[in-house]
Amino acid sequence: MLPDAVRKWNPWWTEGKVPEGILGIKREKLGEVKKSISMKLLKDIIGVRRCGKTVLMYQTIEHLISSGVDPKNILMLNFDDNEIYSTKFPELLKGCRKINPDISHIFLDEIQEKEGWERWVRGLYDTRQFEQIFVSGSSSALLKSDVGRVLTGRHTTFIHFPFSFKEYLKFQGWARFDMDYIEHHRSKVLHFLERYLLEGGFPEQLGRLDVERHRYLNDLFDDIVSRDVAAKYNADYDIARRVAYYMLSNSSKAMSHRSIAMSCGVSPDTVSKYIAYFEECYLILPLKMFSFKPKEQMREINKYYSIDTGLSNSAGYGFTNELGRSMENLVFIELNRRYAENRKIEVFYWKDRKGEVDFVIKEGLKLRQLIQVCFDIECEKTKKREVDAILRAGRVLKCRDMLVITEDYEGEEEIDNKLIKYVPLWRWLLEISIEGGENG
Repeated sequence: MLPDAVRKWNPWWTEGKVPEGILGIKREKLGEVKKSISMKLLKDIIGVRRCGKTVLMYQTIEHLISSGVDPKNILMLNFDDNEIYSTKFPELLKGCRKINPDISHIFLDEIQEKEGWERWVRGLYDTRQFEQIFVSGSSSALLKSDVGRVLTGRHTTFIHFPFSFKEYLKFQGWARFDMDYIEHHRSKVLHFLERYLLEGGFPEQLGRLDVERHRYLNDLFDDIVSRDVAAKYNADYDIARRVAYYMLSNSSKAMSHRSIAMSCGVSPDTVSKYIAYFEECYLILPLKMFSFKPKEQMREINKYYSIDTGLSNSAGYGFTNELGRSMENLVFIELNRRYAENRKIEVFYWKDRKGEVDFVIKEGLKLRQLIQVCFDIECEKTKKREVDAILRAGRVLKCRDMLVITEDYEGEEEIDNKLIKYVPLWRWLLEISIEGGENG
């Protein structure tokens, strides 16, 4: 029965608050969502499946209740629920209003599962039927093509990710992030960082035994491929799984569509289509090569990174024993976490015949920073290769801000009148300055 299904997803109607058991670790994205509540726009929360979008909605609902909104006037509809999914939109709204005609805030979870949702939501918005409308989905297609045109000017978007390192530490019981405390427990931070690189940040797999974690992440991989790719785009599941497996296994490597096609036994056109599907469901994150020549930037030889290092370690060949690649992948995830919603900032990689720089940060017309990720900085040969590349890029690109992210080495070095800063990965992830405070 529809009323029973709806009540199941709205426990605050009877309890007066969101139950503690479903609130989870307070997500960093919540602060941005709370700031947006005064804006009379649709709020989109998008991201890879199981990254915590529903929990972020629960935390937003708890904030609304604590701000004085009547719990009974807040409605959540989860379209993964078969009863809710199978009910037509007019009947769905009619049934909810029979339960409570004064609903003021509506949360629509995984709404992309329901065909025609965008026009229905636009109708709700244009007729001002609710004070606030939140929608969530596991596809960037929420922002594209017909959806973008239907909802243009009517929505603001929050891109959600699995746990950051700071959120991961909070899950482990960490409560303090001031510099003195972190430095005192530095060895413990390094222990958790290595675990984080191995396990990744999907909330529901944390705290499980290794065998259970591997099973969960493999099941999640299959779920993404089957539901968000094969079923949604009528794609071949076996091909999609094969290509996705190959790409997760070779995360952080430069690959052309042709080379992927040869390795997977399919055509380059098929690879191009499937890569677009993987990007839309946030399974992989693409990175283009930087060049002052637009034609060079449009080349199909990109780098591709996994949305989560734990997913690569479990669902791909993994790079459990390749911490340098895992670190690079994690840095790119974090760069996306920080800049994905900032249209002024773009991230690239750079290379020439002698070497490459992992990340080039561009803000508007200005190159803001060069970032090199180097795990084994104490190896002179490795250090020389990485430093020579970033110095060369600094000269060619005329960028003076050069950062090398290391496992645990920090300091500064001046070479040829150019200053290179070395920062440990944990410090960069936690945004803790050497002076002692948190950077934002």
